[in-house]
Amino acid sequence: MSTRPARPKFHGAALAPASAPALLSPAGLGAALAQVGLATRQLSMAGTLSGAAGERAARRKVDAALVARALKGDDEAFGALVERYQRQVYWVAHDVLLDAEEARDVAQETFLRVHGALARFDPSRDFVNWLYRIARNLSIDAHRRRKRRPTPVEDLTAVPQPTRAGALGGAEAASETEELRSRVTQVLADLPLEYRLALTLRELHGLTPLEIARVTDCTYPTARWRLHRARLLFRARWEERYGAAPALGGET
Repeated sequence: MSTRPARPKFHGAALAPASAPALLSPAGLGAALAQVGLATRQLSMAGTLSGAAGERAARRKVDAALVARALKGDDEAFGALVERYQRQVYWVAHDVLLDAEEARDVAQETFLRVHGALARFDPSRDFVNWLYRIARNLSIDAHRRRKRRPTPVEDLTAVPQPTRAGALGGAEAASETEELRSRVTQVLADLPLEYRLALTLRELHGLTPLEIARVTDCTYPTARWRLHRARLLFRARWEERYGAAPALGGET
């Protein structure tokens, strides 16, 4: 009897947030990223990716149970996996492509690929790392196939951003936050792809260097080096454009 799950019943709209979802940010890029839309993407579950070892173990347990149910043909279980991670997958794609529409397309394709390959998933592995790797590979494929010019950096900030009720007051504060978000977005866009991805996976998605290595298909030392270089480049690009650089995270 085949263990291939039934074809998922979801549509592109389900993977295209009406507003850009926020992501909990570890200390990471410090004051700048703590205030911009890129660093305030709200995960569907607090602590889904970052957090204590116990939280990660609990997440993996839930993921494994959902995968097992999906393999038995439970459409709701696969839908729950989509619901848990659609925002994160969208942002992994967006961090590579810097284009909202392309990121939505890749997010859709990612879950279709995951659905088709679920029977081959090794349950001893972390589902999130496997999912991110598929999203990253599809995003890079889309990036390489791109025939048109990349989205100008002035258009990158057009991705809708959520408002944080009570976080800031008044039009002036909102304007300052938007300006800061725009600056960080443009600096990130300046980084080479492998460095930008390492930095966002660490600072915005909360992955460890070892997890980054698995997602990006490189060695652990290479992942740490890319992260180190990305932080240096981010600081340098910021200082070239705007003067004093924001505080950056450490080497972990």
